[in-house]
Amino acid sequence: MRRALGVLLLFAVAGCSPTRTGAAFFYAQGRSQMASGEYEAAVRSLTRAIALNPSLTAAWSDRGLARYQLGQYAEALTDLDSAIHLNHHLAAAYNNRGLVKRVIGRRVEALLDFDSALALAPSDHIVLTNRALTRLNVGEPDSALADLDLATRLKPSYAPAYNIRGLVYLDQGNVGEAIAQFRAAAQRDSLLREPHVNLATAFDRLGQYDSAIAHGRRAIRLGSRTGIAYNNTGLAFYHVRQYDSALANFAAALEQDPELVSALSNRGILYLEMGDTARARRDLEAVVALGSDPGLTADARVRLRRLRGSRR
Repeated sequence: MRRALGVLLLFAVAGCSPTRTGAAFFYAQGRSQMASGEYEAAVRSLTRAIALNPSLTAAWSDRGLARYQLGQYAEALTDLDSAIHLNHHLAAAYNNRGLVKRVIGRRVEALLDFDSALALAPSDHIVLTNRALTRLNVGEPDSALADLDLATRLKPSYAPAYNIRGLVYLDQGNVGEAIAQFRAAAQRDSLLREPHVNLATAFDRLGQYDSAIAHGRRAIRLGSRTGIAYNNTGLAFYHVRQYDSALANFAAALEQDPELVSALSNRGILYLEMGDTARARRDLEAVVALGSDPGLTADARVRLRRLRGSRR
């Protein structure tokens, strides 16, 4: 059974000196709303800022970022392309566009955007961390670690860099060092959810399921976007054969994100183990239909073939 790893994609946002113009007011309002996670409200405010001043490049960039946070990736790319067209020297716009391209699978293009951002702002620890995660995604762990080493030298208190470094070590199978990095991230930012999501995964791999459950629950308490945390907690409950609790957590994960393929896969496998073939088939067919994880898709197809064979 597999699960997605929780990660944090932070961003660099361009500054704007507010004046008493209407555009500056709505831009500042949108920035404030983004800081508090009110992304839909931020889009409305930034749209008003752009209407009043279409040349306000930072508003285009930040609206693209807000739309990224809302999962509106096509609209986000349009905004960020506009920001870069208006100002080729805005590092934040390249960084934010890189975030969007990474999440939609255009990772080589994302790396080019992060490179462009760093050419303009070589000491930006946030962009370095984002590039490191993307380098990990494309199979360049050594380059990822180099970026993270520089990011932590530039900003030793920046918790997400330690979290991403933990992901690199976890991907390499060095679970002990991964746990040390996730703990370092959590110590630097006690409100950061992602290290606890990843600690749940790491302790699950070690068979330390009580610790996995504890960190999964901590992650759930810390954040509103908790689908992966519920999934990882459910996986730990599965391993200690507390199936009702596992099912409840997988259901909560899918309520948060109906297309969280790892939760669908895990729940389908659990239903198989419980003998509930109808529900298992439903979840596994959903994994295949989504097709977002090649490994999970292949595994689901194998299990579905076995189910069809058992009916003959």
